[in-house]
Amino acid sequence: MAREKDESKRLAILAVAGKLFAERGYHGTSVSDIAREIGLPVGSIYTYFENKEAVLVAVIEEGWSGFIASVREGLARAAGPKERILLLVEEVLPGLFRDADLITILLAEAGRGGLDGVSVGLDAKLGGLAELILPVLGPLATEGHSSLSLDPSQARAAIAVYFLGSLYSIRLARSAGLQLSEGDILSFIRLSIENSFGLRLES
Repeated sequence: MAREKDESKRLAILAVAGKLFAERGYHGTSVSDIAREIGLPVGSIYTYFENKEAVLVAVIEEGWSGFIASVREGLARAAGPKERILLLVEEVLPGLFRDADLITILLAEAGRGGLDGVSVGLDAKLGGLAELILPVLGPLATEGHSSLSLDPSQARAAIAVYFLGSLYSIRLARSAGLQLSEGDILSFIRLSIENSFGLRLES
């Protein structure tokens, strides 16, 4: 008889697995480690996930889906292009920065090109993020009376550089003890946007 699934238990497995994958790496973490940390029998993990790879995929995909949902919700809620870009800088990115485990896992696994046939699909993820942000950039330039004009590939590259650069910076600041705060990174991004688009972003 199949065991009944409990969504709160499944989410607890993902939370603990994300923490351990971030701290020890995928190969340094076993299903037994995850089960022991939660206080469950190993068999309980397999009630929810086929194997350790499936746990990793769920940690990444569900974490990323939550981030993208916050981007969509924020863009839909904000009134105009300035408000949309400000919301991304002041609310959405800081929300992602707080998920240190997801950042660590995403960058580590993307840097290794995936594992055992499992890819984190970073290029597709960045493409989806760019599709959400690109429609804001043209109106932002118009509102700032800026002559800045980016073709889609340049805009996509800019989004990737700012996004990945900020994530790597946050990760290194935490792991290497750099004198660089989340606020410093966000201030730089905000200043760069203001200078590029010829406007002031005011809360």
